[in-house]
Amino acid sequence: MKLLRSSTPWLFSLICGIGVVAVVGLGQRADRAKAAPVAANITQLSNVFRDVSKNVLPSVVSLRVKQKAPAGRSREDAEKFFEEHPEIPERFREFFRGGPNGQMPRGPQGMGSGSIIDRSGIILTNNHVVKDAEEVVVRLHDGREFTAIDVKGDPRTDVAIVRIEGAGKLQPLQLGDSDATQVGDWVLAFGSPFGLDLSVTAGIISAKGRGPGIAEREDFLQTDAAINPGNSGGPLIDMSGRVIGMNTAIATSTRSSAGVGFAVPVNMVRWVSRQLIEEGRVKRAWLGVGVQPIDAQVARQFDIQIGAGAIIGGVMPNSPAAKAGLSPKDIIQSFDGKTINGPRKLQSIVERLEVGKTYPVKIRRDGKQQTLKVTVAEMPATSDRIRQRFRERKRQPKNRQPE
Repeated sequence: MKLLRSSTPWLFSLICGIGVVAVVGLGQRADRAKAAPVAANITQLSNVFRDVSKNVLPSVVSLRVKQKAPAGRSREDAEKFFEEHPEIPERFREFFRGGPNGQMPRGPQGMGSGSIIDRSGIILTNNHVVKDAEEVVVRLHDGREFTAIDVKGDPRTDVAIVRIEGAGKLQPLQLGDSDATQVGDWVLAFGSPFGLDLSVTAGIISAKGRGPGIAEREDFLQTDAAINPGNSGGPLIDMSGRVIGMNTAIATSTRSSAGVGFAVPVNMVRWVSRQLIEEGRVKRAWLGVGVQPIDAQVARQFDIQIGAGAIIGGVMPNSPAAKAGLSPKDIIQSFDGKTINGPRKLQSIVERLEVGKTYPVKIRRDGKQQTLKVTVAEMPATSDRIRQRFRERKRQPKNRQPE
């Protein structure tokens, strides 16, 4: 299977569901009596789905995006662009190929979804939906359309905000707590799959803490609620009607839902979007270490439990970690009093700390525990070389990903 970000429409498929029918034999009155409470519970669940959908749909939007077309693109460049964007339908490719001198006449059109998070007209969506956009048109629940006046995004988390004006007081969604979400919880996914505005699908949280290799910052929620091209940026909602995630990508071999969808957890979205709104960019604290998880082999080597921390593989020169005395093979067990159970947990804690402030870090070194003090700095801009290495790593197949 391939991982596909779900932000472009124009593909239609008919999905046939198979209903499960319970058959009760003649004379089995006791079994029939037992089935009644189950039917009542199913009806109650249906009513919850209905009420949540009714309350959430007015806060969900569709996005129509016109991307910038770089001047002077050759046919060769256009074909390379299509290889990097397999979601663009063939008929649109033919249109681009027919431009004068074999050049792309204009940028491709795309679609996505979004959530209203502020009455003034602030909308939450994916960065990949609005990246390189020349124009973003927002369609509200009532059919009105507004052209965005501002777009800000964070490529590392694939989170972006879009602003519109003149829509009056809008109905914002409430943000929930993705940390409290548990595997097996019911969820509803909202958005515009294949350009079908304001669609709702149901499923459960299948897993937490997924890192399929599609963004630099990953701690995805996995869900089996149907997510398809066009759903990107739409909200994943719990049974209280609160946002717990933002639909982002799917694992599929058909470019349609295969029951494996990924959503950015709302706690990450909340932190990123707040900075995009207030500062226009995301300011992250930085430690300056390369860390690895405590797997079975490392656990045996250091005589510790699997997942009990994160082991340092390297320390960058002149980094906050180097100045604090951290070294390779140190095992970070807690940071600022918070337990570390792997690299993503450490990264999530560190980058949200206050730049310039000093924090305690508890480590295990040579079998002994000790505490160091680390003064975190602002993360430097990622170099083009590192970004290119990350992109290459994303393209490489991984054993943990569906094939």
